Amino acid sequence: MSSQMQTLSVRVPAEDIEWLASLEAQGAVTPSDKLRALIAQMRRQHQGTMDYATCVAWLRDLMTPFVVALREVEHRQKIHSDALDAVIEWVPQIAATLLAGQRFGADNVAAVTELEDALIQRCFQLTTTLLRLGITPHAECYDPSAIERRLARVIELTDLISADRKQRKGV
Repeated sequence: MSSQMQTLSVRVPAEDIEWLASLEAQGAVTPSDKLRALIAQMRRQHQGTMDYATCVAWLRDLMTPFVVALREVEHRQKIHSDALDAVIEWVPQIAATLLAGQRFGADNVAAVTELEDALIQRCFQLTTTLLRLGITPHAECYDPSAIERRLARVIELTDLISADRKQRKGV
């Protein structure tokens, strides 16, 4: 279905025009193309019709300036953080799971149960990745003890969970 195009005249600050000109949007070359792409993206976002892959790509695009600045600091200072890499990888996936296909349909319970399962899976994948950094007392982080300092509470909780499971099996 082709929509009839309408002319829209707006006044925008020069820095916004410069930003729009420098914006990289797939398939959009001219400022008009880019503006149409931005409007379409915002419409999909507000309608809750962005699929998971589109949401992940969009969220990663939003994070790009942060990641580029972070990588520049890491390069200059010759440092690296596996913990931040894990968060940078998993946060867009977790957020995209929340944002993609926000419509639950007629069977709300099944849909939210499926959503819950997907979110728990992704959160535990991030948790597992961070916990792997705790195998040694000095993790590959800017602060090598960053993970170690937080493990005591996690270990305490896992010990309590384990003891509870053993007790339940024994009853």
